[in-house]
Amino acid sequence: MVKWVRPENCHVTLKFLGNVKKATLSKIERHLVRVAASHNQFQITLSYPGVFPNKRFPRILWLGLKGDLKSLGRLQCDMERSLETLGFEAEKRSFVPHITVGRIKGSKGRALDLERFLGCTIPSIETDVDAIHLYQSILTPSGPEYRRLSSFPLGDLS
Repeated sequence: MVKWVRPENCHVTLKFLGNVKKATLSKIERHLVRVAASHNQFQITLSYPGVFPNKRFPRILWLGLKGDLKSLGRLQCDMERSLETLGFEAEKRSFVPHITVGRIKGSKGRALDLERFLGCTIPSIETDVDAIHLYQSILTPSGPEYRRLSSFPLGDLS
């Protein structure tokens, strides 16, 4: 079975932090202010469908991105390095810019017509990347809910 992500929950994850103590939150925010200020705004566009970890055992359905992926990659890398100084372990996997659109639950989900999903034509939806947003993920029986805790505008040197 595929559990589709509600449109309002779609996002690009630059860094998953896990459980964070309230005392650490202000330190994270100070780091994100500096990272965001050192990057200019840029644009990305929805691109192609894909799966994680692979076609044989798909668990995550996603939409890839195109556009200024160099700027996105630098932003993600700088955030990773900055938060590593606070004790957050660096991600060992390579950064694959994407938006998760579905999660396959159980073996019945594998009956999904994967080739049809992977062959979908994705509308060319472009968006400006103008801020980093820090979210709290709240797990509920109906799926995760995301609460924005703070935002950090890109290029904001004030």
